[in-house]
Amino acid sequence: MGQYWRRLKRAIQPRISQRFTSAGFWFTILVLLTGTAAFVSGNNLIFLILSALLATLLVSGNLNRLTLSGLEVEFHPPEHLFARRSESGRFVVRNTKWWFPSFALRLSSRDRDGMGKPVFIPLIASGEAVEFYADVAFDRRGLYRENGFQFTSRFPFGFAERRAKVTLLADVLVYPELRTYHLENSIFEQLLVEAEARRRGRGTEFHQLRPYHSQEDARHIDWRSSARHGEMYLREFAVEEQQDVEFWLDLGGWSSSGFEVAVRAVAAQMFELTRLGINVRLKTQRRELAVPSETDIYGVLAYLAVLEAEGSEPPMSADDNPENALVLYFAGYADRVPEGLRERANTNLEWSSPG
Repeated sequence: MGQYWRRLKRAIQPRISQRFTSAGFWFTILVLLTGTAAFVSGNNLIFLILSALLATLLVSGNLNRLTLSGLEVEFHPPEHLFARRSESGRFVVRNTKWWFPSFALRLSSRDRDGMGKPVFIPLIASGEAVEFYADVAFDRRGLYRENGFQFTSRFPFGFAERRAKVTLLADVLVYPELRTYHLENSIFEQLLVEAEARRRGRGTEFHQLRPYHSQEDARHIDWRSSARHGEMYLREFAVEEQQDVEFWLDLGGWSSSGFEVAVRAVAAQMFELTRLGINVRLKTQRRELAVPSETDIYGVLAYLAVLEAEGSEPPMSADDNPENALVLYFAGYADRVPEGLRERANTNLEWSSPG
């Protein structure tokens, strides 16, 4: 309902609005004083000055409106955009008027989300386009379907500042914010050590050659390499089928702030594991996504970007846990965590965020 109300409000509001500047205020005072003097004195010369001042005000308003008319904007967001991270987006501004250029324009966002700083465009010739890059940022994850921008101009004399609204019907997908403090979680650090150990593994496929430590199994010493280097070297093998690290995100029982923290934590930790070359899997009551067998990490981030909590969802069952799988469980309350997964559960996350 709120979305339709905002659209109706935008439709009712005029596309071009204006406000007088300090220069326009004092110029208006000058016109009023000159007009008063002309009518009181009946002096033709003062009437001529008054006519010139009124003509200047009229020409200024018309030129300002012409400058803002016939403008089109294309916004090409970056391929991957994270919340609260500034990235460079491409803008194309076209002047569709065939006979009149546009002067001294400023393009900016109407809301907090979008363009960080206004961009000044000194001139766009008639029928021409200007392309530039500008930093864009969004406070929250999600799908932004309508991006509001506005042109402002004080051309030619600065008596008034007019604003022309532009709404771009382009989808902008914003991934959850990645925060490094989520990687310092003790449960995640323990899981990371185990996942890295499994990745190196003891399988049949050669992984790497590294120095031997006294507490390790001597059966895997590579004697030929050891003789060549003058010290003991160990052959490491990778497992043939790497077990995924699974992130279970319970959709029920969350407060709004706690769920946001959970989504950010899942995004940051899964992103870090994939960066290290470890397979990961996201599981909710609605969907499962595996990286890299089913999608890439950006496919998971896109799903997390629009994911919402659902209070009516029942808890997930530990019976679905594959044997020997590494699972990290995220739940709003401890009583929603299955018995066998409580050692690897993150709960009540709204109090664990530093802000």
